[in-house]
Amino acid sequence: MDWKIGCEIERGRVAPRRTDGAHGDDVLINIHRSGLPSVSERAKMRNDKILRIILAISFFIGTTELASAQNLPTLKGKKVVAVVNEEPITLDEFNRELGILHQGRVGEKKVGEEKTLELLNRLIIGRLIVQEARRMGLDELKELKERVDVFSTVTLRDELIERQVKNIKPDEKEVERLYRESIKEWKIKSILFEKEEDAKAMEDVLKGGKDFDEILKRFLADKKGKGSQEGNYLKDKELLPEIAAAVSKMKIGSTSSVIRIKSGFTIFKLEGIRFPEDPEAKTRARAEALRQKQKEALAKYEKALKTKYVKVNDPIFKSLDFESKEPGFEKLMKDKRVLAEIKGEKPITVGEMTGYMRQQLYHGVERAVEAKRLNKRKSQVLDEILHKRILRKEALRLGIDKTESYKNNVKEYENSLIFGAFVQKAVAPDVKLKEEELKANYEEHIKDYTYPEMMKIVSLVFGKRDDAERAVVNLRKGADFQWIKENAEGQVDQNTKGVLIFDGRLLTVKDLPEGVSKAVTGAKTGDFRLYESPENHYYIFCVQEVIPSKPQPYAEVKEKIAKKIYNEKLTKTVEEYAGKLKALSDVKIYLKN
Repeated sequence: MDWKIGCEIERGRVAPRRTDGAHGDDVLINIHRSGLPSVSERAKMRNDKILRIILAISFFIGTTELASAQNLPTLKGKKVVAVVNEEPITLDEFNRELGILHQGRVGEKKVGEEKTLELLNRLIIGRLIVQEARRMGLDELKELKERVDVFSTVTLRDELIERQVKNIKPDEKEVERLYRESIKEWKIKSILFEKEEDAKAMEDVLKGGKDFDEILKRFLADKKGKGSQEGNYLKDKELLPEIAAAVSKMKIGSTSSVIRIKSGFTIFKLEGIRFPEDPEAKTRARAEALRQKQKEALAKYEKALKTKYVKVNDPIFKSLDFESKEPGFEKLMKDKRVLAEIKGEKPITVGEMTGYMRQQLYHGVERAVEAKRLNKRKSQVLDEILHKRILRKEALRLGIDKTESYKNNVKEYENSLIFGAFVQKAVAPDVKLKEEELKANYEEHIKDYTYPEMMKIVSLVFGKRDDAERAVVNLRKGADFQWIKENAEGQVDQNTKGVLIFDGRLLTVKDLPEGVSKAVTGAKTGDFRLYESPENHYYIFCVQEVIPSKPQPYAEVKEKIAKKIYNEKLTKTVEEYAGKLKALSDVKIYLKN
């Protein structure tokens, strides 16, 4: 079914003109290929992609003081910033959009009144399009209604949950415990052996009371093991599981026994423990402690609701065997026996639970039966069904469905789908792309479609310029990098605060700190570059490999270019269409400069 956009005045409105002779009520379209929304879909997420094209404006509004300070009119007890064909855009709606824009633009400069009014204009465009789509009957589409129904149910539960957890605070002792656990660093000095007998030999010497550092130096000099005489501070996540398990039981100054790891055998000494301050880790620890407290509170709340509303038929539940040939999965799908009663609600039957379970079997019932997975999931599946049913029941009992917050979320989500349906059906079919314009964009913006220069860099860090200059001279004369690393004097511990680590991983040159980028610009494989950091550390960069910048092949970026140009054209077409609607509509704007 093809639509052509033509401007036709109908009752003072601009309407899309159908060219196939059918009526709007007959339209059946696939609004979203992805199907119904997941449980995490929320109105304020604005996850409809086409709506984002119009409403995700590339600017940030710093405050709402401009709007709040004006003498705005009031309709039905609410201040309004505009009225579109007798439908108000409230100050609350306007401020919600400001909040959404704010989330993605933290730290950017505030903009002026012009941008504030530009946002309002975008909201007016959205309102005009949704009104037109409703007039065309797109809001009556079955698939759209199904998505709104599912979203409404999910939002009802979510808002109930938010009520229960909004005043919960984390346990400060747990925050501190999680924080210290996350920042804890172990200073470890180690040696790695290829042969177990060499590792055992060192262990025997150490058992005789010899000093670890002295023995380590001797075994390294004899080339029996690999390692460094310098200890390194490492976090738990940076340690191998075998090492982490051993070090957690050790005291400072103690030495491990021989530990077998994938690359050989190791012995290490625990030289110290520190807890370096990390504000971000503290924030994460607080969030995790809060999440745990909320989870506990919700589990307790849900248990109370189950006690209040639910009675499970345990004999029937225990007798259910989803893996048995008799009665078989298909017969259980039709089983009307009551599995759980919910006060004042329709009971949960065996058939309902079986159907719910089948929906989750992406690879089919047969494979799940063969893997003996179904019976193990019985309790989990029943809990999931009860969770949804009792939370919905309690939310309705508390009247959450009558709150402004709930109604706004559902309305905004519905409008986003209606908007998307209109764009897909009335606008998108007329947006065409030509191969020549894609190629022209590729040529004109070749810098945007170029692989950046990349390098593999390893480094040495010194505390004094003289030491760094002496080392770089030796390196340029042909000295071995690893030898210099192990023997050069004046090196700074890589765990020192502010020291940058370059360990041979491939790095994009333009993404390096400005001073580092300048220092290595133009370098070739095998070059050594000297760099002084703002912290007065002196780096020697050894450039192990250079991958030069080069344009990406057109075939690789064609899809990206097409998406970009398509979105630009789609946005422009929608705005032009809305402009025609606006010219024929009654739009009153109260928010002024």
